[in-house]
Amino acid sequence: MALPTSTPAPQPDPDLKSGLQYLRAGWFDRAEPLFRAALGRYGERPDILHYLAVCLSQRGALADAEALWRKALAKDPNEPMLSYNLGLVARRQGRLDEAARRFRDTIRRTPAHVEARLALASVYIDLNRFAAAERELTEFVGNLDKAIHEQGGDTLKPLQARARNMLGYVLYRMGHHSPAIAVLDMAMVDAGEDAARRGQILGDRALALSGLGHHEEAATEAGRALEFAPDSASLNHVLGFVLYHSGRPTDAVAPIERALELDPSFAAAFKTLALAQAAAGKGDAAVDLLHRALRADPHDREAVLQLSNLHLEHQRFAEALETLEAHLKAAPDDVRALNNQGLALRGLKRFEEARRALKRASRLASDDPFVLTNLGRVLVDLGRAGEARTLHEHALRGLPGDSRLLAHYGACLAALGNRDKAREILDEALAANPHNAEALAARTSLDA
Repeated sequence: MALPTSTPAPQPDPDLKSGLQYLRAGWFDRAEPLFRAALGRYGERPDILHYLAVCLSQRGALADAEALWRKALAKDPNEPMLSYNLGLVARRQGRLDEAARRFRDTIRRTPAHVEARLALASVYIDLNRFAAAERELTEFVGNLDKAIHEQGGDTLKPLQARARNMLGYVLYRMGHHSPAIAVLDMAMVDAGEDAARRGQILGDRALALSGLGHHEEAATEAGRALEFAPDSASLNHVLGFVLYHSGRPTDAVAPIERALELDPSFAAAFKTLALAQAAAGKGDAAVDLLHRALRADPHDREAVLQLSNLHLEHQRFAEALETLEAHLKAAPDDVRALNNQGLALRGLKRFEEARRALKRASRLASDDPFVLTNLGRVLVDLGRAGEARTLHEHALRGLPGDSRLLAHYGACLAALGNRDKAREILDEALAANPHNAEALAARTSLDA
């Protein structure tokens, strides 16, 4: 009896084999037709769908890539790479909440998925959910420290430098400037000779130093960061940001303009440059910059608020209202926007409408000193100074000694006929800021 012939091992598909080689080499245009050919022969296998989606995403066909990844995930719902890539494509398309959900799904299936954890923390940063980002990164850094200690090697140090860099930035954004510097100093040790990472760490360290009020040291640190990466749009922006906040708006303009040369779509740089131009007395240039930012992203809240502030400062009250209109329809509970709307309506002498806007803001933020004092000003305009007095006193408990709040309180006391107390409060406002125009006008009126 003849022995059975052994079955030969199946040969790998030549298109898939070549396509994967091209994919690893980054030649996506060559890989794509090979994967399409394999798809035609084998049908919608999850692995082939995935490879083809990678090619499509690399040439910018995000919607088509997303459709393929969704099909692949429906066929293989437990494959973490598919949910991870769906998270990446959702983030690239600006759907941040969905991206966060996809990354959480990936981590649930594969708790050790490093890139998903860092991507989730990064999305939290984009969403301004800094407490959530801090929790994610603190856990990640702790686990990595443990792994480094147990393995006794340095292979994980670059990853730890990246994670600590992110954590330091998050702490800075939360206003924890000294802890941020401590974490960034550890990140610098982990970074070793990685010039790009060292530059980014120094840039974030400069921001934290500026937050502490150490402006000269911050500017020096930002300059050191740029030595590592002179063509980094981010680090040029950091230098301009630090110089602006150190009271040097004219010096800030050049590095921010350089950042925009390097990255013309850098939204944050538009807004910082607008602040610097406005502080340098170039209000029209600042307005133009903010309009450009809003053309790029009509939903940019900070640009809307900044532009409305500029219009209010220049007493362009109708323009301020127009700037805020669409944003307040989309976000009717935005306290800062409601505050600016109230000020614009007050400037147009539409006092009852202003009162309603500021009353709504005060219900949403009952301890906000500026909302309270502005509501008090409108009540004085309406002849209700007795109600306003309580609001001004409440506001001053939140910001004692603030010249603006003191001036508003003094004007309220004058309206109530309490002239001696009004003089005392207005003198206090002028002692805090001798250039406070409202306090000067109110004091002159009392003397007259």
